[in-house]
Amino acid sequence: MAVMYKLLPLASVFCLGRAGVFKPTVSNNVSLLMPDGSLVPLWPGHPPGPPVAQRWPHSPSAATPHRPVSVLSYPFLDGFKVRVTTKVRDGDDDDDSHEDEDSREAVAAAPVGGKKPEVTPLSSSSSKPCCQGTSASGSSAPGDNLNSLDFFPVQRLPRPPLVVWPESTSQFRPLNVSAKETGIPNSLNYKIYFQNEDGPISPFHDIPLFANEGNKIFNMVVEVPRWTNAKMEISTKEYLNPIKQDVKKGKLRYVANCFPHHGYIWNYGALPQTWEDPNHVDEATSCKGDNDPIDVCEIGYRVAKRGDVIQVKVLGTLALIDEGETDWKLIAIDVNDPLAPQLSDISDVEKHMPGFLKATVEWFRIYKIPDGKPENQFAFNGEAKDREFAHKIILETHEAWKNLIEGQSDAGGLDIGSVMVPHAAKKLPVSEAQSTIDSAPEVGQPQPVDPKIDTWHYVSLK
Repeated sequence: MAVMYKLLPLASVFCLGRAGVFKPTVSNNVSLLMPDGSLVPLWPGHPPGPPVAQRWPHSPSAATPHRPVSVLSYPFLDGFKVRVTTKVRDGDDDDDSHEDEDSREAVAAAPVGGKKPEVTPLSSSSSKPCCQGTSASGSSAPGDNLNSLDFFPVQRLPRPPLVVWPESTSQFRPLNVSAKETGIPNSLNYKIYFQNEDGPISPFHDIPLFANEGNKIFNMVVEVPRWTNAKMEISTKEYLNPIKQDVKKGKLRYVANCFPHHGYIWNYGALPQTWEDPNHVDEATSCKGDNDPIDVCEIGYRVAKRGDVIQVKVLGTLALIDEGETDWKLIAIDVNDPLAPQLSDISDVEKHMPGFLKATVEWFRIYKIPDGKPENQFAFNGEAKDREFAHKIILETHEAWKNLIEGQSDAGGLDIGSVMVPHAAKKLPVSEAQSTIDSAPEVGQPQPVDPKIDTWHYVSLK
């Protein structure tokens, strides 16, 4: 099914010529036209951030010597491709004015980051039925007014069709999620439940994936703080999906300290409302999913706490192949971290944090070897894929979760009960969920941990 996303109306674009600056005023409400015909607000009133100047050379011709064409693009519109044609007046006199011959080819408001936009020949918008009457100046005939901007339909960069449910974004309402510890830490009955102002919720199903869908900011549930060893995770098969320590053969699991790494070397957790479907073979890895929410390594400076819900931007992803299953490992950073403004894509990590990605790959390769298991393998030869690729994977796992929560996929023992999601096949009454937490044992003093947990393991890869 073909899907077209369209901005209504379009963000402003500046064209600078020798004659001066032509600045359309923008104080509109901008919405996304969704495939079902509904309008979803992108921002109310003025745009949410200042535009960023971009200068790209146009193709020189006999009539127009080589000179840059300047436009402004909005960073929050990264991911949208906007194609326009311009008519630029080069002087104060009519006799000196001319139309850039290449202006009907393409001038694009492209993503920020210094990339030159992809320029492909386009026919005039006047020949496109969907663009009749859409000139920026308000003229019904595109190009009638000097310095007018004639807009082509906005084209979404390739990605799976997505309609964001209101309960999958916290952009327009406070999150207000808190963690409640129950039981004795370092014991089998220790659990961390989640609640908001209305009562208990599931961290798997009820915490929104998106903190800001337009800016690609995600909510992350922290399961394991950095430098700790206890293998904590969202219990996907248990009522309300609390965080608890993984158990194997009746014993609590801890990750080994593989020299020089101590415990987990990042804040480790998951994106809510995602699911790596074990019945789906991933196109990129040719392996099925691992039946869990998608994992996140948050690389900021702050050591988080178990049960924290933090807002992150995703920079890229590794594709771990764990016992024949695809286990994506997103690389992300807390939006409040001092380094966050300097990290926009996976290539920035090596630039500002040299050696960190190499250490991350090594950690995942060797962390199971002290338990007698073989070295883990990666798809793409251990190369981290970029932000755009990672976003695509996130949206695919979100779509898989939507099918799971609606009962369209085989749950296979997972608990798909939800308090907040109206589409859920298994709705949980708030009173019942509250009684479950109320009946849990009070949190107590932690039990001592076996000193062997602190043992160094010296592992060398062949």
